[in-house]
Amino acid sequence: MKIVQGNIPENKTWHGLLLVMADMPLGRVWQLGQWLARVNNGVLLTAVIIANDKPETIAWAQATLSQIDHAIHEGTKIAPLIIEANDYTEGVLDLVKMASVDLLIAHADGPQWINLNKIPCAIAVVRGEKATLDEGEDISLRRIVVPTSGGPNSVHALSFLLPLTTKLEVTALYVAPTYLGRNEEALGRDRLRQVFNYLDAGDRIKSKLLTAASVTAGIVQEASEACDLVIIGASLESSVDKVLFGDIPAAVVRESKKPVIIFRQSKNLLGELPSQISWRMRNLLPRLDLRQRTDAYVRIRRGARPDTDFFVLIGLSAMIAALGLLVNSPAVVIGAMLVAPLMSPIVGAGMAVVLGDARFLRLSLGAVARGVVLAIMVGALAGLLRMGQPPTAEILARTQPTMLDLAIALFSGMAGAYALCHSDAAGALPGVAIAAALVPPLATVGISLSTGHYASALGALLLFTTNFVAISSATALIFLLLGFRPPQLPKERRVVQARSARIAVLLLITVSLLLGVTTFQLAQTSAQQDRIFAVAEEKLAEVTGAELAEAHILSFTEGFLELDLIARSPVDIPYARVADLQEQIGVQLSSEGILEELELTLTVIRVTKLDPLVPPTATPTATPTLTPTAGPTPTATNTPTLTPSATPTTTPSATPTETATTLPTETATAVPTETEASVLVETAVPSNT
Repeated sequence: MKIVQGNIPENKTWHGLLLVMADMPLGRVWQLGQWLARVNNGVLLTAVIIANDKPETIAWAQATLSQIDHAIHEGTKIAPLIIEANDYTEGVLDLVKMASVDLLIAHADGPQWINLNKIPCAIAVVRGEKATLDEGEDISLRRIVVPTSGGPNSVHALSFLLPLTTKLEVTALYVAPTYLGRNEEALGRDRLRQVFNYLDAGDRIKSKLLTAASVTAGIVQEASEACDLVIIGASLESSVDKVLFGDIPAAVVRESKKPVIIFRQSKNLLGELPSQISWRMRNLLPRLDLRQRTDAYVRIRRGARPDTDFFVLIGLSAMIAALGLLVNSPAVVIGAMLVAPLMSPIVGAGMAVVLGDARFLRLSLGAVARGVVLAIMVGALAGLLRMGQPPTAEILARTQPTMLDLAIALFSGMAGAYALCHSDAAGALPGVAIAAALVPPLATVGISLSTGHYASALGALLLFTTNFVAISSATALIFLLLGFRPPQLPKERRVVQARSARIAVLLLITVSLLLGVTTFQLAQTSAQQDRIFAVAEEKLAEVTGAELAEAHILSFTEGFLELDLIARSPVDIPYARVADLQEQIGVQLSSEGILEELELTLTVIRVTKLDPLVPPTATPTATPTLTPTAGPTPTATNTPTLTPSATPTTTPSATPTETATTLPTETATAVPTETEASVLVETAVPSNT
């Protein structure tokens, strides 16, 4: 492409491009292009594209441009151009990119065919205007009808027309076929309400629900009644060419004698896929109205401002987090997450990207940068308290981020943005702050720097960078789906949005690649450790007959492994066997390329292991019952009566020696009666001596 005549405006205002043809009708579309340039405070480029730079060709192009000089309205900025290009479509494409064109206006009735699907900017293709002028009708533009079924292209067409509502009447039309019944009418009202909520149009755009035999018949009917121009949005499922030469535009032009514009919004390098996804996701989330978006913006911007409270809380939370890391206390670290206010400016950065607000973006990024420096400095001071000591488990847990950390940060950012925009969901913010974990990685960076563990400091810094990029990107996505977007004017807002979005995507891809590398390295390290422990357990049982209780890798650097094993054994393990164990483990792991040198420490726990014991079977015992059991039959027994003793008599005995003898006391003896004296028992009674 070569510019033969004219200059492209260097200002970054709104740029429209009208492709001028010989005998081009200067009707309603020409008026529409000039009005759009004025209300957007921009420039309308009028270009003639020629195949060569021969004098006669250039003269023809100059004559073609001169036909519009008399029809330029006062206050409209026009930039006439003559462009040389071998291919018409490629020439248009190069001009669109070079001039940063926002809207391309082209006539489908011209002699030159354009592959419109290659054009990245918004396009408005006109059909039937020449036939309208041939009828001799009034070419004034007072009322535009935009049929819509809620698709993105018709909605973006209405957004382009929104600034013109002070000059003309714009009507959003929904046609409900009669054969679909009342349900289709209810659906139409709902679709129109969604469109108006998206545009924040208020009463500036009129809405109309029309029932007709078909959609085409309804549009033709409305176009025939006091309508000057019909704008139809290209559907997501078909190209512009299919809609342009379809039944609806042809029927409208033929029956109503009104020109038709087929409108398609701008697209990026990925085509219309991002637009389709974005539009469908907008229908999934409840969109905020203007008042809710304003309240959320004020709340987020106020929280992103770095004041005294911000820095005080950052310092305190960093110290709490650092002390919790040093004492290896997860509860203290969680408390520090709740105190830290660093989430607010990161969310503000996501909001600034969506709105294209460069000043707000600088404010948020400045607050994040100063908070990061302060937290690292506080962490370094806390690290001086435990110089020379190994890092705790809480510190090590934040030095090796993985792809899971990226996923956690993404979903945390989404939850935070949604909670900040909905006051009913504000109770989720403490949980979001805990999940985001922004200050503990910064405190880990400071502690690692002060203790000389620079590799750990880099790992913790990567974790914070991951959280920052993922949270800001996720919040930007949620804000976009909830209805936040930059205004149409000034154009710099959209430029800032596009540039910031590209940078965010690039950073997200870079962080993902770095995390992919660290995740792969951690997987390799984990596999090596598992193999080391498996070989150690196998060789320990083979050489010593002991059972492995615990295994610890004390250090593993540059092929040198220091391994500590704790084994349970019923007997002592002599030194020779331990040396043999070390040699066999080392040979096995060395042959697999895992290590080059091994230092083994073996701790033996003496255990007593008994043979399996089968307990004796318990003997069952009779269980007493309450059933009465018959006993022996009682028999009568004769009980003897008391038998009296016989009368004591003197019995001669041997002559005793003279020894003093204690005399017994006389005892009274019962005298039996005659009836009782049936048996006499003789009882010896001691005699007196």
